[in-house]
Amino acid sequence: MLDFVHNEELQAIKVASQFVTEELRIVHDDMFYLRDQPVLRDWLERESSPNQDRLSSDLLTFVKYRELYDSILFVDTNGKEKVRISRNRGQPVIVPGSELQDKSSLYFVEQALALNKDNIYISSFDLTIEHNKIEQPIKPVIRFGTPVFDQRGQKRGIILLNYRGQRVIDRFRTISQQAIGSLWLLNDKGYWLVGDRPEDEWGFIYPGRKDRSFANDYSEAWSAMMANPEQTQFDVNGDLFTYGEILPKTLFGDIPERIVSGDRRWLLVARVPFGTFMVKNVMGVRILAFIALFLLLGVVSWFTAHYRIRRRQIEEQVRISETRFRGLVESAPDGIVIVNKEGCIILVNVQAERWFGYSRDELLNQPIELLIPERFHVNHRQYRQAYTKDPVVRPMGVGLELFARRKDGSEIPVEINLSPLKIGQELFIISIIRDITGRKQSEQARREAQAKYQELVNNLRVGVYRHAATSDGCFLEVNPAIVEMFEAESAEQLQKYPVNKLCREPGCWREFIHKARQKGYIDNEEIPLVTLKGREFSASVTAAIKKDSAGNTCFDGIIENITERKAVEQRIQQLNKALRERATVLESVNHELEAFSYSVSHDLRAPLRAVDGFSRILLDEYADRLDETGRDRLRRVRAAAQRMATLIDDMLKLSRITRSELKREDVDLSALANEVIDELRRLEPNRVVQCTVQPGISAWGDARLLRIVLDNLLGNAWKFTSQQPDAHIEFGVQARSDQTVYFVRDNGAGFDMAYAEKLFGAFQRLHDASEFPGTGIGLATAQRVIHKHGGHICAESEVGKGATFYFTLEAREDL
Repeated sequence: MLDFVHNEELQAIKVASQFVTEELRIVHDDMFYLRDQPVLRDWLERESSPNQDRLSSDLLTFVKYRELYDSILFVDTNGKEKVRISRNRGQPVIVPGSELQDKSSLYFVEQALALNKDNIYISSFDLTIEHNKIEQPIKPVIRFGTPVFDQRGQKRGIILLNYRGQRVIDRFRTISQQAIGSLWLLNDKGYWLVGDRPEDEWGFIYPGRKDRSFANDYSEAWSAMMANPEQTQFDVNGDLFTYGEILPKTLFGDIPERIVSGDRRWLLVARVPFGTFMVKNVMGVRILAFIALFLLLGVVSWFTAHYRIRRRQIEEQVRISETRFRGLVESAPDGIVIVNKEGCIILVNVQAERWFGYSRDELLNQPIELLIPERFHVNHRQYRQAYTKDPVVRPMGVGLELFARRKDGSEIPVEINLSPLKIGQELFIISIIRDITGRKQSEQARREAQAKYQELVNNLRVGVYRHAATSDGCFLEVNPAIVEMFEAESAEQLQKYPVNKLCREPGCWREFIHKARQKGYIDNEEIPLVTLKGREFSASVTAAIKKDSAGNTCFDGIIENITERKAVEQRIQQLNKALRERATVLESVNHELEAFSYSVSHDLRAPLRAVDGFSRILLDEYADRLDETGRDRLRRVRAAAQRMATLIDDMLKLSRITRSELKREDVDLSALANEVIDELRRLEPNRVVQCTVQPGISAWGDARLLRIVLDNLLGNAWKFTSQQPDAHIEFGVQARSDQTVYFVRDNGAGFDMAYAEKLFGAFQRLHDASEFPGTGIGLATAQRVIHKHGGHICAESEVGKGATFYFTLEAREDL
């Protein structure tokens, strides 16, 4: 019976060790499976949102069907989470970007990031700690990590799998309940990971439990284990201790140097107390006496039981292995199809059913060509036969575009990886199939966007370039405009010339690069350049410092030929100089004109007043001494003097209008017109004239000068309708070609349009003064005011049928 107890304890240690080993080997396989996923490779090549979404979705599906993990993370080389799938109340979820954390300070992240390719990191078996607090309820965890490299061999980060350590603990407690004694799991420091009492466990993490350890409570047994590690079973003070060890570095068959482990080993310890052992011993004596009577039957029964137990163990191992395999296949985010050597389908997973539209029963035992477009059948059979002769792990159709056929006849672009599987003498081929429709669409969209961008750049009339970030570097990329600008025969010819040799002044490009490096960019720097044919030209150069996809520094920018612009600027400067000179001359002329006006105003008026005054005195005092002819002559002298005074006044008004400064404001022209008409009525109250003023007419101008315009135009209309019994005068506005046109219309004497060009000349008259009095200065004055407002004036008329004067003013929005 003693041997039975010894064997039972050894068997318990063996079963527990086997469970841990097989469980963690699954983690090892999963970790490398995820590391080599095409979707992760795609994301590493182009970290776009669609690629990240596909990666997150695949990892979510994996965690959903693989319950071994509390979370899976991808952490970049700076220690920042880029993707994380965690369990929330038992369900896996994608952690939003705003909640991703910086893990760079955590010991297991630092150690995993320091690994080389294909190396593995296994953390200590401990508890999950968040924000420096042990998470409650406790989450035992073992973290597995391996570095991830892109296709260029550059390390991009690590993949981390947080294994749910509670699975190990639950399994140990189950085995312990079935064993004779207690079954414990210890770390290499002798602390309980699984013990009899929860309050004794994890003493190396909880500050108040540092003294609670197997090494303290069973110091003699601990010393014996440390002194004689090869002795797996021994007695201490009557207690039977059985133990084994799990070495993380030897779990996976890898080279131990490639594995970094936080715990050197985990110890499995079984203890049968002396009292329990004695009870078992007495009972054993009685049982042996009974067995002696039926020895033959006992031997037969033992062999039968041993065979059945062994068979159950093998069946359990097969079941566990099959479950593990099916779980791995079904949880895979890719479609998996396994065929035999003859090309018949023997297994598919759920994802393959979804993608191809067939049920599992419809696919099993069917030729693989069912999933291949018909035009590829012949070539595929030859390819399959060649592969079975030399089966190796490799992608299918490297460099070719592969397509799969769905049940409805539609085709989808796919990516296929092949892997041989040999069971006994039979060869099976595993096809891992990925639907890359989304990737192809993204690539097509990217190609179209690049083509549009390239077309845009090529069509620009300014030169666009990329330049190596050195003072003696060459153009890396150029558009056609810059090739033409430098008179090169081709882009390749231009890209061979160092840019500093295309500068007219030595050292100017070095100075340009220096400025750009200091600021990170430079705008519109004027640099004299030389074409490949030696022609000099002025250029405006812009540059911004960038990094290309390989991480190399370069400058992107534009070059514009501003030779013509410089010539235009020089011409403008010359014109401005001439304009300033003319302005000086005009200012001098204006001063002379003002002096002349003053002279006219003062020096001419005095003699005219004397002539008019003395003529009036002669008529008043000496009229009786003069005959009628003499009196007529004096009256004519007075009329001429008064007319000359009026002409002088009108001439001065015209001069002041020319020199006056505009004071623009909103002007109500309708109100001004009504004021002018009211004043005309007061001057001639006996006249009956029908006047029409369109209400709401406004303009942006000088109110005083616009009043002069209306005074002259409405005054003329009033004057030239004086011989019309049914006189009509109208002021209004109309739109012509998006322009506001004002008009004054009358039905008066009119004029002959053959003389219209003389109409706006100073002192020009088309009617006799005796018939219609005036000086001929009014329309000239109106024209100058309107020109000063940026407008123009014209007239339409017919003799005896009246006239219409049209004028425009510059609008406020045109100023």
